[in-house]
Amino acid sequence: MQPDFLIIGAQKCGTSWLHSQLRQHPALYLPQDKDSEFFSYQSNLDPDGFKKWCQRFAGAAEEQTVGDANAAYFWTRTGSRWARYPEGFNQDIPGSVRRFLGADLKLVVLLRDPVDRAVAAYLHHIRHGSLSADQPLLRIAQPLGIIDMGFYGKHLEKWLAQYPQEQILVIRELFDRAPNHAALLARVCEFLKVDTKTEFAGAGKPVFPGFERFRDESGIWVKTGQPGFDPGTMVQRPVPLLQQDGEDWIRLVHASELQVLERIYQSDQDSLDKLLGAWE
Repeated sequence: MQPDFLIIGAQKCGTSWLHSQLRQHPALYLPQDKDSEFFSYQSNLDPDGFKKWCQRFAGAAEEQTVGDANAAYFWTRTGSRWARYPEGFNQDIPGSVRRFLGADLKLVVLLRDPVDRAVAAYLHHIRHGSLSADQPLLRIAQPLGIIDMGFYGKHLEKWLAQYPQEQILVIRELFDRAPNHAALLARVCEFLKVDTKTEFAGAGKPVFPGFERFRDESGIWVKTGQPGFDPGTMVQRPVPLLQQDGEDWIRLVHASELQVLERIYQSDQDSLDKLLGAWE
């Protein structure tokens, strides 16, 4: 058995939330484990590797619609100056997905403001130890896709070269100020052609909320003493400190960095808007 649909990203855009919600639907089957990297690396892409990967779906009933989720699959070859990939990374994931899973596959893409996404990814990697807090956001050398992943228009074009728009659902409202989670999930269910009346528990709760932080006119501040963040040992570069409401905060991202990111993404965001506007 193999998937009928994939949740392909983008990273830090709610794929874990959607995965956990859809696993509650009786007509759907998604493996408990998420982010299996089968399509991400060239070394995986052979018949034996594919057969082993498909064993993850052996628990699905014949009548269920089968899906899988990987937050990194949306990442494609952009040609941008930030396009640094891990060794052996598959830069044509859309083509590989089409080759192994066929032309009828459905795809779900979750997106958010690309600057907010880049900040969330930056802090995520700091929390998990794959990035040092001493590296400013715009100077990251590691091949983590923190900035490159945000060129949504370029990535979506690569997927559209393999799959028609009617087989791709793009969700952009999950990170709105007050998202309607029930309506959003019903929209996904309608797209997957399963019952839209299913009730989902915990729809308003994020799966991985990340570091507690806030943004003001000077940048992004992160609360000290959180699990995974000890500024006394993790931050050696000069950064300002702030005490507010009895808590200590440290600014990891300067406002000027956010402004640079906004300029970096502006053209691509315009392209994305035109691309999605043509679907309506």
